[in-house]
Amino acid sequence: ADAAPTVSIFPPSTEQLATGGASVVCLMNNFYPRDISVKWKIDGTERRDGVLDSVTDQDSKDSTYSMSSTLSLTKADYESHNLYTCEVVHKTSSSPVVKSFNRNEC
Repeated sequence: ADAAPTVSIFPPSTEQLATGGASVVCLMNNFYPRDISVKWKIDGTERRDGVLDSVTDQDSKDSTYSMSSTLSLTKADYESHNLYTCEVVHKTSSSPVVKSFNRNEC
């Protein structure tokens, strides 16, 4: 049966920022079928560079998939913007599932 993804977005950790890097992660859990797409936006502008998607195999219990999408930035790049958004497109929804955060509220 089709299953809609549960989507979460996570800002970089303070530990990572201390090393000069910044990874923003979007997690999509327990969806079916496997075909899914993620679009990253920074302050409303799509960002394609530095994105790495990783899909996990089907869950043996409920046959769903999970995926993580990591947007890798430098700390300077991260701190020069505010609004971070991942938009997830899946057949279970006619409109994208959108999750975002404001850096200055973290």
